Amino acid sequence: MDTLRLSAPQVEFEYSKLDNMHSSITLYNDTQHPIAYKFKATNLNIFLVRPPLGVVQPRQSQLVNITLHSKVLENNSIKDFNEKLQLITTITPQGIQDAGPIFLDKMRRFEKQRINIAILTKDRKIVAQSQGNQSQMFQSVNKQFGQVEPTRVIAIPTADKAKIEAEYFCNKFEVLQQEVTKKEQELQDVQKFNNSLLERANVKRTSGKLDKLIFLITFILSFLLSLHYQKQILQVIQL
Repeated sequence: MDTLRLSAPQVEFEYSKLDNMHSSITLYNDTQHPIAYKFKATNLNIFLVRPPLGVVQPRQSQLVNITLHSKVLENNSIKDFNEKLQLITTITPQGIQDAGPIFLDKMRRFEKQRINIAILTKDRKIVAQSQGNQSQMFQSVNKQFGQVEPTRVIAIPTADKAKIEAEYFCNKFEVLQQEVTKKEQELQDVQKFNNSLLERANVKRTSGKLDKLIFLITFILSFLLSLHYQKQILQVIQL
């Protein structure tokens, strides 16, 4: 999977009507490949995410600090609060430090995770919480507060793009190859187990046939011996 594991299913803020509210979430990369991430928000005027995008290396984590502007509570209809964050992720080649160009590639497949927002009092009472509206639009948070994406990330040299794609698919191929090897090993283990069962069954069948043969030979020898001694007894009686 191309996703990052989140430290919590939602981001929670402690209620404050006058001051900005602060929280954080940790992104965990449990895979063997670097994963690029990027945050989007439903409302750029109330969210500040730092860092808004980046790359999490294998078996590493990234702490993301999130600020929620106090003016979100200026609205009288706070019960209609429905702000969310969206986390977009994708596997990236080794050595990539700037995640910007990765997310400009329309040919790449991205995983999207919705992160709900909750505002709670100190005693854990819910003041506002995201609802289930699926039609909301998300905007890139690295454009918020006057920040725009650098021009350099827009023009990607064809050779570099081809290299990125090649490394990406190589990583994908390695993952699939590891899965195939694992399945082949499991199949071999099953075949070995089945062969051992068949060998035991054959030994039992062979042992049963041998017992029958020994019994038959013993019976025949006993019968022949009885006939032999019977003739001798009859001769003695006649004398």
